[in-house]
Amino acid sequence: MIATAEIWTDTRVDWASFPLVVVRGTWDYFTDLGRLEEFQEWARRVDRVTRLVNPAPVIVWNTDKRYLIDLEAAGVAVVPTSWVPPGHPWQPPDVEFVVKPTVSAGGFETARYRPGECDEAEQHVRRLHQAGHTVMVQPYVASVDSEGETALVYFGGRFSHAINKAQLLVAGAGIDDQLWENERITISRPSDAQRHVAEVALAASETLTAPTTYARVDLVTTPGVGPAVSEIELVEPGLFLRYAADTAPARFADVLVGLL
Repeated sequence: MIATAEIWTDTRVDWASFPLVVVRGTWDYFTDLGRLEEFQEWARRVDRVTRLVNPAPVIVWNTDKRYLIDLEAAGVAVVPTSWVPPGHPWQPPDVEFVVKPTVSAGGFETARYRPGECDEAEQHVRRLHQAGHTVMVQPYVASVDSEGETALVYFGGRFSHAINKAQLLVAGAGIDDQLWENERITISRPSDAQRHVAEVALAASETLTAPTTYARVDLVTTPGVGPAVSEIELVEPGLFLRYAADTAPARFADVLVGLL
């Protein structure tokens, strides 16, 4: 059997002709909310005619970061977040903070602000609201500057490998929609506490939606809490396979083959 790469927006593709469709690299659904709806409907449609991984319920849930509300309600430690829908007032925090839309990936429309930069942040929020986005506002987690962010990768619900991503957001730098181009990655060996939080988060997400074939859980160290989920990536995550090249690609392939 030969794997081929197809584009989700290509209407000529007969998705039912494939026994397995693996979503990878769909980094265009978040550019506007109309495109998001189109992508979610594509996932539902493909899921009805073949095996889609991750399944449509997972994709639909995970493409809006308000899934953090669900995780927190399930008892998962998450980064504290305020949610500001269009038309709703908001009060900038009196500490460094991060503003981004709930539909985002790769640092899209994300910026870090200092307390004295409220005017710039207000303009950012206003523009997102005008585009129909709900905005999320989070206190900047200071440990990221010294510790970075740990990303744990799972295949078929089992831990595969982990990496550390050094700090990317710079106060006063404004918006950089290609933050990922500046990533500084190293191999990581997560602690027992990090493994526990990541696996509780993954289990909660699967209870809320469906089992996953691949997943990445991003963690930061929050004051007084310890490891907390900043994001759980179940749609198009970078899996950093080359940082565990001796084992991870084979593990991922074995999980995929097992679905055929």
